[in-house]
Amino acid sequence: MTVENQQGNVNKFCFSIELDTTDFDNGFDSNMSASSLQINKIINRSTSHPDLSPVSVNNKSILSPPNFPIIDEDHSAFVLKVYRSDQSFKYFPVHKETTAKQVVMLAITEFGIVDPSRCYSLCEVSVENGVIKQKRLPDHIDNLPERLPVNGRYYLKNNHLTETLVPDHLSHELLREARINFLQLDPLEICAQLTLRDFALFKSIQPTEYIDHIFKLKSLYGIPQLEKFLKLPNQEMYWTITEILRENNVIQRSKVIKHFIKIAKSCKDMKNFNSMFAIISGLDHKSVQRLQSTWERVSDKYKKIFE
Repeated sequence: MTVENQQGNVNKFCFSIELDTTDFDNGFDSNMSASSLQINKIINRSTSHPDLSPVSVNNKSILSPPNFPIIDEDHSAFVLKVYRSDQSFKYFPVHKETTAKQVVMLAITEFGIVDPSRCYSLCEVSVENGVIKQKRLPDHIDNLPERLPVNGRYYLKNNHLTETLVPDHLSHELLREARINFLQLDPLEICAQLTLRDFALFKSIQPTEYIDHIFKLKSLYGIPQLEKFLKLPNQEMYWTITEILRENNVIQRSKVIKHFIKIAKSCKDMKNFNSMFAIISGLDHKSVQRLQSTWERVSDKYKKIFE
């Protein structure tokens, strides 16, 4: 989310979203995406942290020959979409630590290529201001899912051929994929990404940070991760307010409010109470509550859920 590309898009959604005219008044029965399923399977798995243990996305495993990168799909965190120059593509389960070289080895096997992996490399292709940019990634580079821009793709490239991976007439497809607006994103997927992001920051907090914070101690390490975590509720609250107020159309604004109510409901179901209360605080903010004509267009069903 490329990581296809609910995930990739949601990761970049907080402060760079345009709004659309699509109505999402269909309740809370949306199909769950991979990370949404991942969060649901997290619940009640661990005795010490019942809502936060790692989980599987599916039960399929990759049979790996000797010296082949072993990617355990039961504990993979991302799905990477890799193209060939003929625009065919396949999905690969990867970790944050999976390198470009390992993805190449996976790709040549899945695409049925018999040439050795040294003949191929992973390339990032993106479109900026109408210009197609193509660059070869170093073999050791990792964190591939989060590195890819919204308007980009990963391609498997033959090092011995001079080929254009994305022809000019296909550049508009990459631009279209990058035009993601808030209402197009699945509320359950947004909730899942908020939960994963918040927990990633939470688990990075060192125990000494809590002690330093409680007793106001001045240590060399300080409380950098705890300070970031403490800022999350305000960030999520003002993100909610910003997305609502940036929409000038009353009907569209009411849809944004309904979308946030769905997200808050999903956060409650996933036991992510931090994000739930942050979104509720945003919806309860006086700058949002004063929008009487907007709230009049929010159905009683959503008002009841909100209350």
